[in-house]
Amino acid sequence: MKIGIDLGGSHIGIGVINENGKILEKREVDLNINVSIEEFITNYITENVKNIIENYDIENIGVASPGTPKDGKITTLVNLGIKDLDITKMLNQICNVPVRIRNDAKCAGLAEKQYGSLAPYSDAVFICLGTGIGGAVFMDNKLLTPKRNPGFELGHMIIDKNGMLCNCGKRGCFETYCSMKRLKNALIDIMELPKDISPQELLQILIKRRTEENVKAVLDNYCENLVVGLSNIIDIFEPEAICIGGSFVYFEDVLFEELIEKYYEKRYVFNKKTLPDLKLAILGNDAGIIGA
Repeated sequence: MKIGIDLGGSHIGIGVINENGKILEKREVDLNINVSIEEFITNYITENVKNIIENYDIENIGVASPGTPKDGKITTLVNLGIKDLDITKMLNQICNVPVRIRNDAKCAGLAEKQYGSLAPYSDAVFICLGTGIGGAVFMDNKLLTPKRNPGFELGHMIIDKNGMLCNCGKRGCFETYCSMKRLKNALIDIMELPKDISPQELLQILIKRRTEENVKAVLDNYCENLVVGLSNIIDIFEPEAICIGGSFVYFEDVLFEELIEKYYEKRYVFNKKTLPDLKLAILGNDAGIIGA
């Protein structure tokens, strides 16, 4: 058995995974923004891993983290305000098994490539739309991995040089327009909803009000920007398929049909006759845990 830990921008997921990539047990919690994020993460992971290793024979632990993990540490989590967290040392203090850490979008991409929507394709790109935007690129069935940095920060390519300020310090980054966090905030503002509304409640309200002119304008603009970002990715990597994961999949009923329509209508790409297949992740938010 293995433990997969998915540290997202707004939640933590911990799962016990068998040799076939199946989750046998899962624990999840939303991040508590009213306390020290680093302290909350440390305490939650430590307590749950201790409990799991008492009940399962664990071979190793994998951690999926936003940002740029390096030398066993989580570094530069701009959306959480964490500069350095030695999660490997923390886990080694409570269990004597190997610990590996990798960017969360790469982990989710690996899971979708092996067990999910991207399994039939040799050349593919996985896009994770959540608090930010991350990605993983596969060529000839291999995950591309640069030597200097984890790379493929697709969320930080610029789609508007004079655009909104991103948490990374640049302006006009893809994720400032197309992360699910940005979309949710825009919908909350336009529909005048409470800031602390849950994603589930927001979705139910959105289903009822999506045809309202101002709400439809937000959704149209979001999908338009998303198509622009996808088009840039396609022109660079020429994949056979692009898979969209993260919390986007939970809004499939109000977003995916619109996205598909604009994707095939606009054809912003250079090679207009060979558009990649556009797929939804089938592992949902479990992809990060399984990939880890």
